[in-house]
Amino acid sequence: MKKIVLALTLAAATSASGLGLAAPQDPASSPMSATASSPLVEDITRLWRANLSEEFISKYFAHSDLARDLTPQDIVVLRSAGVPETLITSITLGRSAPGTAAKSSQAVPGPADSRRWDGLALRNSGIVILKSRWDSGTLEFKEGSLRWVDSRQTDKNLLLPMAQVTEQQLTCLKKAGGNECFEWVVKTRNEEHRFRDTAWRQGENTKVQELFDFFRLAYPGLISSRNPVDEK
Repeated sequence: MKKIVLALTLAAATSASGLGLAAPQDPASSPMSATASSPLVEDITRLWRANLSEEFISKYFAHSDLARDLTPQDIVVLRSAGVPETLITSITLGRSAPGTAAKSSQAVPGPADSRRWDGLALRNSGIVILKSRWDSGTLEFKEGSLRWVDSRQTDKNLLLPMAQVTEQQLTCLKKAGGNECFEWVVKTRNEEHRFRDTAWRQGENTKVQELFDFFRLAYPGLISSRNPVDEK
């Protein structure tokens, strides 16, 4: 009788062990399945890790000829890489809506467009004593030139043809979770001009990001870069 009970116990243990070993063989539940990466996912991840803005990345893929939608697995991989849900949603909606790319291409600014930005501050060059380092005013883009109108002194007004501009740059404060870009820099061969939002000390940086995105689209051949710094 004891031999029969022992045999039944061993058979039950062997059966349970076999079931436990068979369960992980489901390929859908394998951790490796979430690590597969498509070229589209790799491109999105690479641009995001390069600290490009969500707006830029979204517009980039809206104008691309990539036709495949993101799969659930793609989304899992992107989220694991730190890409925000808002950007993933923007790319998905932009690629799925009919005619989106055509409409977006019509909205891309060009050298013939005009634009005005109020509430900006231009950095004084050289040594500044007993006065503000920043002058407030208005920046306007018109007829292929940048026009700075100082709010106080007309002798500080500036006219800069875009034909002389060699590079634009965003100065960005290094921060955990994403850099904070607070200054727009436009350069020629011999000089540079630095602009910030007048309320930059309160963390307002919307206009400098708008400037960078506008001229990146209006002048695709213009060198556009980001310069990370440790302090403002």
